[in-house]
Amino acid sequence: MKKRRTLAELFIDKLEELSGGKPKLVSNKSLREALNWDEPKYKRIRSELRAQGKIIRGRGYGGSVGLASGRGAEALNVFVSYCHADEEAKNDLLKHLEPLRRLEIIKAWHDQMIKPGEDWRKKISENLEKADIILLLVSIDFINSSYCYDIELDRAIERHTAREAVVIPIIIRSCMWKSTPFGQIQAVPKDGRPVALWPDRDKAFVNVAEGIRQMAEELLNSR
Repeated sequence: MKKRRTLAELFIDKLEELSGGKPKLVSNKSLREALNWDEPKYKRIRSELRAQGKIIRGRGYGGSVGLASGRGAEALNVFVSYCHADEEAKNDLLKHLEPLRRLEIIKAWHDQMIKPGEDWRKKISENLEKADIILLLVSIDFINSSYCYDIELDRAIERHTAREAVVIPIIIRSCMWKSTPFGQIQAVPKDGRPVALWPDRDKAFVNVAEGIRQMAEELLNSR
């Protein structure tokens, strides 16, 4: 006897069909109509799958959903550029990006992942070149760092301008960041308010992670 498909399996199957098996966003309206479900039933199964980390949510009028990890899909490469004075902030950021890693939306790289004996300049260059998203942890120490500012930032802006990657400035501490080459790029947290000025530091990094997720979903949707 053929096993009956669960509602969750039917949802995923139809989403894979409409998205071509890729983490491409599909409108809720299109998916619900394709399933021929009423709205309460659709929302219930969608909520269950989101809680299980099997689908991701997009924004926009009516909303959209996508596969958390399409068959054969590659997570986006994220390069974290930071000054070692902001090591604690970098660690906090990575904690808040962990849900996106588990959903296989992104995989982050930073210089503490360089193994003993490896050429650190070469490894930084290799990972910067293959990054889809480049995160700049901005502080006065970052701006004053000759390597971060003159080498990593220089190449990051070149790739951003050429639309080979997306640069996202994350304002960690107050500084004159608007007078820099990335001053016209939309920054996080909200309104470019430095993480250090938020009463709740976790809330600031949640805001940052949500912004990164939104951009990651857009990039995955465009593939």
